[in-house]
Amino acid sequence: MFKSGLADEVRALPGGENLEMCYSCGTCTSKCMIQQKLEPEYNPRRLLRMVMMEMREESFSNPTTWLCSSCDLCYPACPQQIHISGVITAVKKIAVQNGQKTPLHTAVVDQQTCVACGLCAEVCPYEAITIETRKLPYRGSIPVAVVDPGLCMACGMCGAACRSNSISIPADYSDENVVESIWKWLNPEGAL
Repeated sequence: MFKSGLADEVRALPGGENLEMCYSCGTCTSKCMIQQKLEPEYNPRRLLRMVMMEMREESFSNPTTWLCSSCDLCYPACPQQIHISGVITAVKKIAVQNGQKTPLHTAVVDQQTCVACGLCAEVCPYEAITIETRKLPYRGSIPVAVVDPGLCMACGMCGAACRSNSISIPADYSDENVVESIWKWLNPEGAL
């Protein structure tokens, strides 16, 4: 049986059909705020080359796969009029389907306190949040917010909009972590 390669998988997804149209001119990287300010290794041209060369694991672990915010600042300048973000999103979807995890600390929902008002889904610029019915302990089957970690860019808009404080971006210095570190400092042996 013929197994399709990574390039075929990317082309089969919406947005991925433009995989081979890139001329590697570099216009996208010259306009990209992520490459200029956040991550010097961010390079859509390099990612597309890895995909075309069937470098599956390298493509999935590349920061470009996970950091594209689909802002499309690069699109108006592209001489080929390629939505490179669509190609990158296709690679990201395949990576998630193959069990890869994003290096970003994506939003997390406390489903026990979520009231499913939908504000988080409305403000999410990446359409990463949906309201779904889930069976929860002590609450039964109820609608709650669900975050797709493959689409979430950890911007924090959802947490800012949530009136019940049920969704947030995990941080190293959450209230719980600060209290826990104080207890460890006060009592290094761990006995309470």
